[in-house]
Amino acid sequence: MQTVYHPQFGAGTLVKTYMGGFEWEVVFESGHRFRLPAKEFNEESRAAHDGGLKMPPPITHPQAVLEADQFRARQTLEALRMGIVPLQDAETLTIGLEAERVTLDRAFDRSEESSGDVLAVIGDYGYGKSHFIELAARRGLRDDFVIASASLDLVEVPPSKAHKIYEALVTSLRYPDTPQRGLLPLIQRALEKPGVISEFERLCPREAKDCPITAALLALQDCPSQTAFEATVQWLSGQAKAIADMKTCFKKPPRLYVLGETARQYSYLLTGLSLLATLVGYKGLVILIDESEHYSLLRANQRERADSFFKAMIISALGLNNGRLNAKDIPENQKAEYPLMFSSEPHLFFLFALTESADRMPVGTWLAPTHIVRLDDRFIEKDIREFFMTLLRYHMLAFGYTHSQDRYADIGGVVPGMLSRALSQHRINLRELIRTTVTICDLLYLHSDYTDDDLLADLKRGLKM
Repeated sequence: MQTVYHPQFGAGTLVKTYMGGFEWEVVFESGHRFRLPAKEFNEESRAAHDGGLKMPPPITHPQAVLEADQFRARQTLEALRMGIVPLQDAETLTIGLEAERVTLDRAFDRSEESSGDVLAVIGDYGYGKSHFIELAARRGLRDDFVIASASLDLVEVPPSKAHKIYEALVTSLRYPDTPQRGLLPLIQRALEKPGVISEFERLCPREAKDCPITAALLALQDCPSQTAFEATVQWLSGQAKAIADMKTCFKKPPRLYVLGETARQYSYLLTGLSLLATLVGYKGLVILIDESEHYSLLRANQRERADSFFKAMIISALGLNNGRLNAKDIPENQKAEYPLMFSSEPHLFFLFALTESADRMPVGTWLAPTHIVRLDDRFIEKDIREFFMTLLRYHMLAFGYTHSQDRYADIGGVVPGMLSRALSQHRINLRELIRTTVTICDLLYLHSDYTDDDLLADLKRGLKM
């Protein structure tokens, strides 16, 4: 066992490495056991470890390109004043997360090359779960995946109602090559490509007339009515019951179940849509679910339904031989039996986020540690310095000025270290760090007579350091 040293937690014993050495699991002399980025340990520890397992080269990121004009930059700053990173700036204003991004990249690679992958993102409130989900969405769109997103709540989209989750996901569909959303672009692309629907029908594990997607696609091929066409797409999106307007081209649609055990049907439908996405030229489907912490507020029977849906999606993405979950444990609907998966290789990436609590989903029993990403406030000074300098670029763009190199270099060399220490000592959280950084940029811009020493002294008092 190798002894390593962490600047915050002290000496400890390295017990395991993950992600090719990017993360270390260490038992510290205090008794705590943490899985931390290898870059946080001192150079002597990394050099000693390098003899046993070659460390990967450090990741270097080129300076982010700001895809914003002055108006957009001002909008971004107003959001940052609230401690919130706007979705459109998620990639350029990310603090740290190098190891987590490596995990995300590998999940996308596995989703493209095999059946799919799963990540559960766990963290306390304000630790960047929604931010990480948007990073995943933008990464997926850039790599030609279709993106489906849903944010759960107890009224509109409860964790226990698979039908509502399916509806939220399908109506949110985003594509890398069109600004349109929802199911219609995918269906139109399938109808435009000769042979796609016949191949989809050939791969269908049920009778075509009993499969909602296959039956709908066959009906839409020769649909004479635009009203019926739109009604059928809306029905398949889970937004409406079968209605009279569909009858012109779709006389007997299979039933989409709302009550009872429905996890199997909706995991089947989502994997079917993922397969359809690959047949028309996309790399697969990415399903992103936020606010899974509402699970802790469910009654016992509702938790069972929620468990069924999330476990069904995990099995669908990882495959039947996932090692932890058994497809036979997902209950059948009394009125219709469905396989969990439309295809054994749906190319489906399932990512869901939840808040750390005693009542959260038991993901530790469902997933191996390699499928779990934990977000916390352990950011090193370099991460915060990069964020500070990027935010400064937004500030200069927003207000149309250039800064004094000497003054900003001096402040930029000291402030990130102060913020890093305050964050590690839990004097501030991540949102407060973001707000404070914006305030510092404001002060530097508006008050040229505000000396560096005065600013740093005031910041130190504000942070109670």
